Amino acid sequence: MIIDINDIFKYKVINELKLLDYGFKKTNFGFIKEIPIIGNKFNMIITIYADGSVQYKVVDTEEREEYIPVSVKSAEGSFIGKIREACEKFLLEISQKCFDTEMFKGEQTKRILDFIRSKHETEPEFLWDRYPDYAVFRRYDNDKWFALIMTVDKAKLGFSKHENAEIIDLKADPHYVKCLLDEKGFYPAYHMNKKHWFTVFLDESISDDIIFSLISSSFECVGDK
Repeated sequence: MIIDINDIFKYKVINELKLLDYGFKKTNFGFIKEIPIIGNKFNMIITIYADGSVQYKVVDTEEREEYIPVSVKSAEGSFIGKIREACEKFLLEISQKCFDTEMFKGEQTKRILDFIRSKHETEPEFLWDRYPDYAVFRRYDNDKWFALIMTVDKAKLGFSKHENAEIIDLKADPHYVKCLLDEKGFYPAYHMNKKHWFTVFLDESISDDIIFSLISSSFECVGDK
C-alpha cells in the first residue's frame, strides 16, 4: 500500500527552525533533504514547499534514477514494502519533529484560542479519535465544559452548501439563548443541548469582543453556584 502523505501531515504547519535543525537545506521554493535508506542502496529525497505541502521520491544510489514502483499503487512485493516502510518511518518522524500541530485554520479561531488560554487558563482537549478537530474547554476548578470549538460541515447546521466551517458552542441561560437565536449570526447549538447552548461561526461575522464576552459568560455559567 502506498503512503498516504496527506494523512501524515494533516493539521501540520512548517516550523522552519525545526526543519533546519533536522538537517533540511533551505531553497528558493522551500526545503529539501536526502536520507539514505535500505543500507544506502537508495536515497529518499524529501521536498517541503513554502505552503507546507510535502513530496518525496526514492532514487537508486548508483544509477541516480527515481525508483518509480514505490509510488505506483499496483506495485507490490516484500522489497517494495520495505522501501515504503522506511520512507513512512522518516515521514512520520519529520511530521512529529519538524512541524507544529494546528488543528484550526481560521484567524478568528486562533484569536479565540489565545483568549481562552490567557483569560481562562485552560488548554483544549481533543477527546475523540473520530473527531480530531473537536476541542473541548473545561473550567480548571470543576472540570465542567464551557466551550467547544469544532470544524463541521455547514450542511449539518441546516445550510444547503457542503462546506467546512469552524464554530464555537457556548452555554448560557435558556432565556438568553432564546434571545440570541433571534439575532443574526447565532444558531441552535450543534452537538450540544439546544436549550442551554448556542453556536457561533468563527468567520468574522461576529466581532471578537462579543465572542470574548460570551465565552466569559459561559465560563461563569458552568461555575459552581
